[in-house]
Amino acid sequence: MDAQLTALIVHDLKNALGVLEGDLSFLKEEPDQPRADRAHAQCVHLREKLVGFLTLYKASEQGLEARIEAISPDDFLRGLLADRFTDRPEITLTIDDSSAMPAVAFFDEHLIGLALDAALQNATRFAKTGIVIACHTEDNSLVFTIHDDGPGLHTQETLPSTGLGMALCNVIARSHHNADRQGEVSLTNHVDGGALFTMKLP
Repeated sequence: MDAQLTALIVHDLKNALGVLEGDLSFLKEEPDQPRADRAHAQCVHLREKLVGFLTLYKASEQGLEARIEAISPDDFLRGLLADRFTDRPEITLTIDDSSAMPAVAFFDEHLIGLALDAALQNATRFAKTGIVIACHTEDNSLVFTIHDDGPGLHTQETLPSTGLGMALCNVIARSHHNADRQGEVSLTNHVDGGALFTMKLP
């Protein structure tokens, strides 16, 4: 695993734990619901980041093998959004029902859930009011998309990203293969504004 990426992730986790420690110390002395909600969201974020880091580490050391199963994309996406906890309740997460979502698709539910959750975390950082997630088939591939209504790519970040999210998504996408085709991800500007994350699985 890339040593620079590892150092950045560990540094990011250390800083996040410091913020969480501060919130928990405050809550010991003076209970405060909004601050407790923020601490909980931070705990969830740290756990997800740690799972992502360990997944990347495993992939670099042993390779990552997807366990393909027949999954309902609609049920999968609804479960993914239902389980999310965010400290930005003003952001609306919706599923685009206008796309021709297949009734059944074949992928590793756990790994794709990790990848899409990482992409949703990134989208939540930049979205103004909403994020739309969709699934459809295209050129014999299953395509997941996440579109936020933020400023789009090449935005100056207040808190720079470690790059863990996209690295994780790339590894997970490539673990899905069919004959000589592998999964792939991209992050582009959407024609209507905002950023568009795309994951294609063969």
